[in-house]
Amino acid sequence: GNSCKKKIIFLDHPPVSVGDKILARVVDYYNPETKMTSTVGKFIRRMNTPPRNILGIFKSLVNGAIIIPTEKKNKKHYRVNKNNVKAVDGELVEARINKNTRKNIEESVDILHRLGNAAELKLAPMIAIKEYGIPDKFSDQVHQNALQQAKIAVENPTDLTNIPFISIDPSDAKDHDDAIYAIEDPSNVGGYIIWVAIADVAKYVPEGSELDLEALKRGNSTYFPTCVVPMIPDILSSNMCSLKEAKIRAALAVKISINNSGEKTSHKFFRCLIRNKIATTYEIAQLALDGASSDKSSSKLRKLMTPLNCAYKLLKEQTRVREPLNLELTEQEILFNSVGEVATIRSKAQFESHKIVEEFMILANICAAETIKKNKMTFLYRVHEPPAFEKLLNLKTLAKTLGVNLNVREKITSRDLNNLLKKAQEQNCSELISMSILRAMSQAHYSPVNQSHFGLGLPCYTHFTSPIRRYSDILVHRALISIHEWDIKSSLKDQTELLKMGEHLSKTERRSMLAERDTKDRYLASFLKDRIGGEFSACINGLSKSGIFVRLDETGADGLIPSSYLINDKYKLNNQGNKLIGQFSKMTFNIGANVLIKLKEANPISGNLIFNLIKYENETISTSNKSYRLNKKRKKGRL
Repeated sequence: GNSCKKKIIFLDHPPVSVGDKILARVVDYYNPETKMTSTVGKFIRRMNTPPRNILGIFKSLVNGAIIIPTEKKNKKHYRVNKNNVKAVDGELVEARINKNTRKNIEESVDILHRLGNAAELKLAPMIAIKEYGIPDKFSDQVHQNALQQAKIAVENPTDLTNIPFISIDPSDAKDHDDAIYAIEDPSNVGGYIIWVAIADVAKYVPEGSELDLEALKRGNSTYFPTCVVPMIPDILSSNMCSLKEAKIRAALAVKISINNSGEKTSHKFFRCLIRNKIATTYEIAQLALDGASSDKSSSKLRKLMTPLNCAYKLLKEQTRVREPLNLELTEQEILFNSVGEVATIRSKAQFESHKIVEEFMILANICAAETIKKNKMTFLYRVHEPPAFEKLLNLKTLAKTLGVNLNVREKITSRDLNNLLKKAQEQNCSELISMSILRAMSQAHYSPVNQSHFGLGLPCYTHFTSPIRRYSDILVHRALISIHEWDIKSSLKDQTELLKMGEHLSKTERRSMLAERDTKDRYLASFLKDRIGGEFSACINGLSKSGIFVRLDETGADGLIPSSYLINDKYKLNNQGNKLIGQFSKMTFNIGANVLIKLKEANPISGNLIFNLIKYENETISTSNKSYRLNKKRKKGRL
């Protein structure tokens, strides 16, 4: 509102958009962890907001046409004004809401654009792009700028083309940011020299250019299962900046020495040229490590992978000492057939080759952060704060219901949470506890103020290794270039300017994550729509007054059992939010419980999955009030 000029922080993200006017209650909040009191806002409701665009499905009815929004949480139907753009029944459209100032008058919309048949899967990324306002088209000026930059000479001060770097990426990777190499250190018995080379994107994206401003606006690339919305045009992201096999490319490389205990003894940065010897996938790299293939190319790859693996095992010992957070989360992989339909959904395999690359990238990021900090330059740290004390108490309560105990201390460490996960493994609930820990965690973000990285257990961290897809990394590259005087120094940014940039980049990162998640949900719903009426085993992973949230064991898809589909009762959450209790029946549903459910609705447009409850912890559930009353004495307290 306009009545308060002070910047207010909201503890929970309210359902609003930029530009909305809201009614909020301003209160003082005491954080028991920091022992500080701050002013926070409690969201009440949105007030009059400017007209906004929505995506929806056009439906022609007897008494006129309506738009059904694609947004999951928007349950409204909007009346389409007459004499408007003509659309076809079932078509996806973009419309502008006309706000009504009078009460009890249905909101109407004007159709702006027809986007195509809503049943087509190719529209799933488009819906997310439109809903989250992700810029997906480059202007002619930006394209021309990129074409011009792509023609500059491929030259850098140090020639490292003799080093046989390899890049390891997913099989569907569109760009290659990084390449790695390792060799035994002859001057340090048992130690290794590790090389990490990263695409020199700063060379092709001049500071202050149209290309640079567009990259900053986007903040990062957004990756969907079928396409990518790149941060910089393809001529650079997928070509000149990408570390392709056998191509000479400009790079920033760091040479890192580790001893036989895996401790880093030194590091040095170079602006260089490299020639990537092999570009391969995680699967093929793992086969080479396992010695599962004997052809000539595999033999070459195995020769390069062996010292990488040895260096990784040394690093792993140091990682074990600092003990970063080790969440057990299963990522789902969506596979398509030749005509673009979802063929199957499976858990993404995790290989040792994944861990090698991840460990090397973390080490390179540490080196970048240490170098810039040592030279006293302001830059963006990657910050991950510890979870709030209140959320830890909720996590402790949830864990206790699952048979595991968390010792909540004023200053918790990642080791404490890892101990909780070890106990959860014994109770066969590690994935649920991992998800609960993730919900309790603060969101990692970018800040010029170093507040350490809780999840990695590091006092100083930044992002250096993905400049093709993250603008924050380009800023770090420019800082390193300035420190080493490899080019004209980039403009020094004060802390206030960097704070604004960090907030912006954190928001664009979050925007892309939500868009990618929603698109996966739409693909999952499309995959399951032919199985409506089918039964699935699942686990309760959340509760609210509106119903029970479940995750399917088979596909990892998330869905809802609405309260209205349960026994006719009034349900309320307990204070900890881990039990849903019937007011009259006293029927109790717990997070973590196993259920058998039946699919009632699968909406590929919104991504919603709606289920009926059949069994709860192997007990058959009846939605009949009469049958419940007959069995009240037998079942009371068991569910």
